[in-house]
Amino acid sequence: MLVKFAENFSEACRHAGERLLSAGRVDALFGSHELFRAEVCDESLYECSWRIEKNRLLPECDCAEFKAGVLCPHLWAALCLAQNQQALTKSLQKNISRKIPLPSSEKASAEQDFSYEYERRGSSREKTAEMDALEARFQTMHKPAVVSRISGVSTAEILYVINLDRQNPEQASLFVETWWKSVGGDGKSVCRPFFPEANSTVSERLDEQVLGLLLKLKRSSELPANVFQVPSKKLDEMLSLLAGSGRLRWYSSGEKPLRFRRLNFADGNPLPLRFVLESLPSGQYELRAVLPTPKKTYTLQELLFLGACEVVLTAEQLFRLDMTAAPTLAVQLWQENRRNPVGCILSARTAAGLCRRSYLEGWQHALEHPAELTCQVSVGTPKGILFIQSAEFKFDGREQLHAELSFEYGGNRCIPEHPGRFLAGIKPGEILERDFQLETALQLRLESLGFSREGKDHHAWRLLPSRLDQAVRTLVLEDWHITAAGKTYRRPTEKKAQVQGAGMDWFEVSGEVDFSGQKMPLPMLLRALRRGQQSVRLDDGTYGILPLEWLEKFTVLTEIGEGAGEKIRVRRQQAAILAALLEERLQDADGQFSRTLEALQVFEQPKATAPPPGFAAELRPYQAIGLGWLMAMGQAGLGVCLADDMGLGKTVQVLALLAWRKQQGAAFPSLVVLPHSLIFNWSSEAERFAPMLRQGFYLGTQRNQMLKKLDSVDVLFTTYGTLRQDPAPLAGKRFDYCILDESQAIKNADSATAKAVRTIRADHRLAMTGTPVENRLAELFSQLEFLNPGLFGESFLRQFSGGQLILSAEQSARLQKAVRPFLLRRTKEAVASELPPKREQVIFCELEGEQRASYDELKEYYRQQQQQKEKEGGAQKLEALTALLRLRQAACHPGLLNEQRCNEISAKQEFLLERLDELAQAGQKALVFSQFSRFLRLLQPGLQQLGLRYCYLDGATTNRAELVQQFQEDADIPVFLISLKAGGVGLNLTAAEYVFILDPWWNPAAEAQAVDRAYRIGQTKPVFAYRLIARNTVEEKVMQLQQNKRRLAETVLAAAPQQGLALTPQDIAYLLE
Repeated sequence: MLVKFAENFSEACRHAGERLLSAGRVDALFGSHELFRAEVCDESLYECSWRIEKNRLLPECDCAEFKAGVLCPHLWAALCLAQNQQALTKSLQKNISRKIPLPSSEKASAEQDFSYEYERRGSSREKTAEMDALEARFQTMHKPAVVSRISGVSTAEILYVINLDRQNPEQASLFVETWWKSVGGDGKSVCRPFFPEANSTVSERLDEQVLGLLLKLKRSSELPANVFQVPSKKLDEMLSLLAGSGRLRWYSSGEKPLRFRRLNFADGNPLPLRFVLESLPSGQYELRAVLPTPKKTYTLQELLFLGACEVVLTAEQLFRLDMTAAPTLAVQLWQENRRNPVGCILSARTAAGLCRRSYLEGWQHALEHPAELTCQVSVGTPKGILFIQSAEFKFDGREQLHAELSFEYGGNRCIPEHPGRFLAGIKPGEILERDFQLETALQLRLESLGFSREGKDHHAWRLLPSRLDQAVRTLVLEDWHITAAGKTYRRPTEKKAQVQGAGMDWFEVSGEVDFSGQKMPLPMLLRALRRGQQSVRLDDGTYGILPLEWLEKFTVLTEIGEGAGEKIRVRRQQAAILAALLEERLQDADGQFSRTLEALQVFEQPKATAPPPGFAAELRPYQAIGLGWLMAMGQAGLGVCLADDMGLGKTVQVLALLAWRKQQGAAFPSLVVLPHSLIFNWSSEAERFAPMLRQGFYLGTQRNQMLKKLDSVDVLFTTYGTLRQDPAPLAGKRFDYCILDESQAIKNADSATAKAVRTIRADHRLAMTGTPVENRLAELFSQLEFLNPGLFGESFLRQFSGGQLILSAEQSARLQKAVRPFLLRRTKEAVASELPPKREQVIFCELEGEQRASYDELKEYYRQQQQQKEKEGGAQKLEALTALLRLRQAACHPGLLNEQRCNEISAKQEFLLERLDELAQAGQKALVFSQFSRFLRLLQPGLQQLGLRYCYLDGATTNRAELVQQFQEDADIPVFLISLKAGGVGLNLTAAEYVFILDPWWNPAAEAQAVDRAYRIGQTKPVFAYRLIARNTVEEKVMQLQQNKRRLAETVLAAAPQQGLALTPQDIAYLLE
């Protein structure tokens, strides 16, 4: 910048401006890319500014030189400071002219305000005529001129003299002369210069000490040998020695006759000057200074000398001066008073500037002024400013980046080491007090991000290059001003998104982010996000930090929508997802979008619909509402999930829907995919309730023949296994409805079953399940993707879980809002109040004797194995699951691990057989579930010994329907032994009043399904469910994991945010503890 505009200034002008800057006489008042204001102290206090307007750099200064039409040094000094502070950067643009326009010449202002700063002068001064005469007189009267010894002259004494004519008030040193005085033969005192040398001998110890100090000082060849320049920092020691000597003198050539005056040194703490501003009738102000001492207060007129060496002289006393309060002003005032004793008159503006300066330099306590000059002081809020250099250097053998820290208060910047407590505000008379506590907090923030200090300087920091991107992002979003590797970053200050209708079937989403005045459209930001960028280049060359959390809510739109210039188009059916994802981010939505959302809300409260004529079942009120909802959503072209509680009659509702579709003339048959164990259930209920539906079965070796007769059926049944093994034939056909019963079978979206199901072509899709979520949210999303392909997109899961274990209240609310239109869930408690009560209880069994010893031994073995595997590089999950399986088996029966112990009676077995015997004698029936089919078989000899008949069902059972009918109808069969996996679904066993779960698993849905085999529509008696848990075993911890899983389902299907866990390595370690 300086190079560009230097040709407008003369060389002398530039040098003068640079001297002002190096002398610290230029202070920034305000700085930006287009404006810079500064205050310059020269012969007076001047305010100058640079601004960019109409492609020109325009100057302004209130000095006489500028008003005369000449660019002044003040403007060059301000321009230099602007470059140092990276202001006026817009001036570097090519369209900004190099030529600086000058103002028209004006007559310089007549008013010459007093400036309390001083002009630096050379150290050498011309001797006055009086001084020459004085020295000549001494040399003529007292010869020889050189005296280095005074020994043998008892009446001689050394005098230490301060020659006022030799002193320079602007120098931080005091000139002291050595003279010696003796009494001549005529009895008169004779004084001669004394030129001490290293071998000079003196009679008094004090003189040896003083002369020793003087001779150690650096000498100047320009000074006489008896004149010593004593720096201010050496004066305290020397003056302390002379305080009681009585041989300290002063003289001045202005005195007639010339003589040495006795001078006393007032030892003690340095005395401060006090400044007083008094208003005058003319509107001006008079500035005075006084020196309060313990005995009297001196005016400036009474001070013979006041200098930067921190010494002040009166006619009788020498005082050390406290120069912390405006040292420059003190010297300048004294000098001005010597020239013009009338007083120092200031304009109102200069007086106000003086008051402000007192705060900025920290001596406001030493200035008295009228109330109208009081500055407005407020505590400022520092903004972190960090300049990170791109060049790397090595520290401790590692590459590092150098960073410089400063703080900004209302346009003014300072580094942490800045000594001042106050800074100038933007408004006239405004003073900002630094907040050192917040400055410390900002420095601690840097440390938390990996920055470390370079040495003792608080403004110099270093950072590993690998941490740069994250540090920049974090700090910019926290409103720091960051320049890193030549890039200046902006934070997002405003974010907008709008939705508008685009025809009958589409909505268009548009938006933008405002980065402190620089705007960027939403699609461009999303493209940058997909590329993994943390920032984006803006039109002015700066970089905007991407609001990742805000933008990530829109990433789903890029998957489910289509790009349309600076907008994204989404389908009408996706309105609910759009509203759930972007609700708090949408600033504007048109009427069409609002009406669509209202229509979806109507679907949430559908009207009850009766089944068609000929349907042989009367629907309960909630079932009629369910039928109405299914039909309305089908007409809207949306796939849905009927997620009613187990036992509420989902099958009959769907059969009523299929009956309606037949009556409405559906062009294609419907396909029902279900577990093999449910085919009998569906077929019998379809024959019973919907005899008008022609059934077909795509199973076994008759599959190809069935496809040939497909036109003659209304509903085709097949199993997940059949479809998985041979999906192609069905994928080539078209169906009216594709219905999945127990749709959690496709919970793994990458499984062969899920992929096969998604190949089916159907006009409508329907899922049925009482447990849409068992372990993870991904299970729900897999089913939703089947129902409405592409509606949610792959990012949907990340929007709500992001791999976290806990869903926040906000996430849960948005998840429920997005899913609710596509999922209908009713519980028994809410809609089937006629059901008898269900009581659930945990029964704890104590392992005793050999069973306890065997379990504890096995647990210790696996615990040690787990620890050893972790030391060797981490235990495998499969090995850990094997350990858990063995421990669960040991808690049930030792015979599950060792066949030789099958004849033993376990704690659970003993308890169960007693209870079953009691129930049978009371004429009551029970269902017994276990994960382990072998455990169920181990129970059979005990039942036979008790004379109890029973039914048995596991995965190998083929006559399921026959067994169900026997148990339901034969009063002499009190027990049904059922494998939890094989019989947990699809069985209607309402004849039982008691349910025993022999061993827990971490999926509570499986146990709930087992209990609901008895507790369902048609049950008229209370149901009692018992879970048998072996105390002090892994089963107790499995129960705790069940609670976590249960909360996950409640998160999706209810209104409360809760926690959902899959079986993680941490869970396994917990279970093995």
